[in-house]
Amino acid sequence: MIKNYINQPYPIYGNKWKIIISISLFVALFMIIFQPFGLSNNHNSDKIFIIVGYGSVTFIILIINLFFVTHILKKWFNRESWTIIKQILWLIWIIFTIGLGNYLYSSIVFSFWTLYGFLIFQVYTLTVGIIPIVFLTIFQYNLLLSHNLKAAKDFNNSLINKEDILEKQIICLIADNQKDKFEIEFSNLLYIESSGNYIEIFFIRDDKLKNTILRCSLKRTELQVEMYSSIFKCHRAFLVNINKIIHVKGNAQGLRLVLKNTEIEIPVSRSLSKSLKDKMNSLSV
Repeated sequence: MIKNYINQPYPIYGNKWKIIISISLFVALFMIIFQPFGLSNNHNSDKIFIIVGYGSVTFIILIINLFFVTHILKKWFNRESWTIIKQILWLIWIIFTIGLGNYLYSSIVFSFWTLYGFLIFQVYTLTVGIIPIVFLTIFQYNLLLSHNLKAAKDFNNSLINKEDILEKQIICLIADNQKDKFEIEFSNLLYIESSGNYIEIFFIRDDKLKNTILRCSLKRTELQVEMYSSIFKCHRAFLVNINKIIHVKGNAQGLRLVLKNTEIEIPVSRSLSKSLKDKMNSLSV
């Protein structure tokens, strides 16, 4: 049961700069208030600058972790496979590296290069941080899960079987080179996914799921299908035919759309969920 729980989907970090600045300010404020590691016995006039230095070290460590480490290990930081346990381990790693950075900084400032000092820093840092990390991770997971399950239920209550007036029309998607094109009957289109400089079009033909690739940006594709009110951009990489939605799922990462004739679940960006709900409601009128 615990294994299943910790492997549940979890939203990966949000705005990186917001996280970096808020944690750095927290560390600096924490050091000013509690003054650990003997700082309370330091009465030099430059003490405030030393304390601010801890915040600066934290700032640098977070930049390294959130920009460089995530880029080097980008396969591990896949949003689709991010889970509760990955989030906890990642935050513990961040705390460890912050402790290491602050130990090195303290060793330079106060000249105590000892293994004992290193262990004290790590034990203190992990002890202070690990309980809030686990608690806040689980709390946020349950909060997001509850919110998204409710939102998914509201979406499902809005689903109706409705034929669009353009169902029988042919959609013609033209590639960037203005020569290649792909035509599909609107009623057979499921969704379109962006893949670099290409789009992948998923559709039904002879009662089977098919797909084809066209060299075209998603932005250009949006302009070509804007006359079709049932085609909606639900995510930065997906355009979906709303008429093909049969169910909406919710988990801690957000909402996902289940379409006819496919097991693929289409993600919905948090910022676009309200617009999608409004669009679905307008089509049901």
